[in-house]
Amino acid sequence: MSNPIAFRPLQKRRVSPAGVVTGAGFPFQIRVATSEAARQDAFALRYRAYRSLGYVEENADATFADNNDALDSTVIFGAYQDDVCIGTLRVSFSLAHQDHATLPCAPYYPEVTELKGSAFGPIVEMSRLAIDPSFTSTSFRTTLFAALVRAGFLAAQAAEVSTILIATKPEFSRFYQYMLGFKVVGQPAAYPPGDHRIVLLAGSFSQAELRQSAQNAFFKITADEIVSMKAALGPVLAPRLPELLKTAAGI
Repeated sequence: MSNPIAFRPLQKRRVSPAGVVTGAGFPFQIRVATSEAARQDAFALRYRAYRSLGYVEENADATFADNNDALDSTVIFGAYQDDVCIGTLRVSFSLAHQDHATLPCAPYYPEVTELKGSAFGPIVEMSRLAIDPSFTSTSFRTTLFAALVRAGFLAAQAAEVSTILIATKPEFSRFYQYMLGFKVVGQPAAYPPGDHRIVLLAGSFSQAELRQSAQNAFFKITADEIVSMKAALGPVLAPRLPELLKTAAGI
């Protein structure tokens, strides 16, 4: 078994397909994938999900990853049920002194250059979200989708990021606009894999916090969660990007 590092998200709520918070906990764990084995589990899951949608061609390795996955500033999250990876999300950090090449979306959206130039601190991109295609329950997939997004959002807040970018299907953009107050900043473009159109959204914590008092209690983040996430990200990012997590516990 791989050795991913778990953080302690608040797992007292689920979200229904209609956006209603229900239930008493997640039926899975979300962890930071630190070992190569854990990362390969996530890339294999990503391949299965994208292959089922026709996004990628079949390959002998049964895995899907790109150069951005190997960057020091990239973190891979995995969702696990009975120690089997059933969902994954990529979170790409870009510090103020780094160019926008650390953001996978940059080559496909010219708007990123201006966003990067006007940011007051680090920027993060969330992309490559994938869920095991064998799970067909809409309720379960919605909960897993939202929990992965929440983990990425928590990671960005733990790293004191100023701007969050999300690359997603146009039909999913309403979720981010409604739940987190994000805005479309890049019109649908052919963000690989394939020629499928992907939209780029941007937001900040101040925008999201305005929503937290309304319909998105699911996304409300506690101080304990932030401390836990900093500790989980520390072994991944601190040796390579010490300034990003200078306030992390134990660093």
